[in-house]
Amino acid sequence: MSKLTSAERKARDAERFSQRVSERREKGEDVVAYALTNKKAVKFLTKSEKKSLNERKTLLQEDKKRLEEEELKRIEASFSQSTHEE
Repeated sequence: MSKLTSAERKARDAERFSQRVSERREKGEDVVAYALTNKKAVKFLTKSEKKSLNERKTLLQEDKKRLEEEELKRIEASFSQSTHEE
């Protein structure tokens, strides 16, 4: 078995991801969710799917930021309670 060059590997991988995205789309699966978990699949999405991907990314970032802020408030509250007790 001969070793593939970098360009050949990239072409092979691109074909695989294109095929996987197409198969998921045909099955009616959520290709945007697949692209969120696998960055190489993003370039095979349609324009509307890419738009949906960006919207979901934004929502995920907002949720993450909100959770981090809530955690920070809990930590600050626990510190202020412990200083009042002393």
